[in-house]
Amino acid sequence: MENLAIHMRITGMPVSNEDVDTRRSAIKDLSEEWNKARQIEPLLATATGIAQALHDEAPSATFGAEIQTAVQRHASAFLYEESPFEVGIVGGIAFAEIARAKPSATSEWTTAEVLCAGVWSALSYQQPLPETKRETLRSEVLKAAEDYVAHAAEASRARSQVDDFAALAITLAPPVKKEGETEVAPNAVPTAASNFAKATLATISALRRNAALDREELDFLWWAQLGRSRLVGKQLASLAEPVRLVAAGIEGAAHLRRLPCEVHRDIVLKTLEKDPELDLKKLLSTIGAERAKLGGQYVGSFATRWPAVFPLLSALATGQSDGPKHEVKRRASEWGARALLEAGMVRYFGTGATKL
Repeated sequence: MENLAIHMRITGMPVSNEDVDTRRSAIKDLSEEWNKARQIEPLLATATGIAQALHDEAPSATFGAEIQTAVQRHASAFLYEESPFEVGIVGGIAFAEIARAKPSATSEWTTAEVLCAGVWSALSYQQPLPETKRETLRSEVLKAAEDYVAHAAEASRARSQVDDFAALAITLAPPVKKEGETEVAPNAVPTAASNFAKATLATISALRRNAALDREELDFLWWAQLGRSRLVGKQLASLAEPVRLVAAGIEGAAHLRRLPCEVHRDIVLKTLEKDPELDLKKLLSTIGAERAKLGGQYVGSFATRWPAVFPLLSALATGQSDGPKHEVKRRASEWGARALLEAGMVRYFGTGATKL
């Protein structure tokens, strides 16, 4: 929160010590509350709210009310409609507090992974703001999200150390008399108890996790060698470059067990040549009849429910590309990388690494 006092000047109003202190308390409360979330949809809603508050002139009513509730615990006179930019300030810095945590290798998605991936995807689709102070804050939040996802994607693929089995203990208990017998039968067998499951659990879990990561790597590389789009039913080389890269991003993501990392992006873009620029409407036009094949699987998914986080997949699923935010021309390589990220997020969040 070291830049809070600076970012508070975005509002253009005089800033007092009390203003900074109360917002700092609200930020702490929000980051702790968001970090407790365990459901995908609320986290994507929060990511959408953060992105809109940092870029738009006014935040959504739902997100604004959430920030207002948090601030009013410490500054009862605060109303978000009177200071809409503060919603982005408080929400953005509260998110950045979460993104500063060190990513760790886990068996399935974490709260921070979902939130950071969602914020990164939404913010990276936006255009820079002309107001320097607001853009500085937006850029800081964007970088925090991007750095977290990049580090998490790499850390999650580090192989686990496989230790030897722990000490195995077997305890024998004397034979017990059966009901109705006056004494223990001469051929009765002592009962045995052991800690076998506990002694072997850590080693077997590490072996399983490493095997799953090895399988992901092999599956992705076999797909890369194939050079064929099964969704479109054609060789990737036969497709126009923007279509080829988007198709590769979507199909490559289907083989991932965690969020995509840099090497996956490089492989998806390995056939890059001319790298033309085109806006979303032109991209959909270029994809043409293949749109339904590429986007059909995302109808009714996270992608269509949260279009700010999944703008490309939402457009492929619905065919909708209207609005100023979609008029920006982007290089084919950016569309391909975005397809990989968005499709990887849908895949990962929808199943969890342990279930793949």
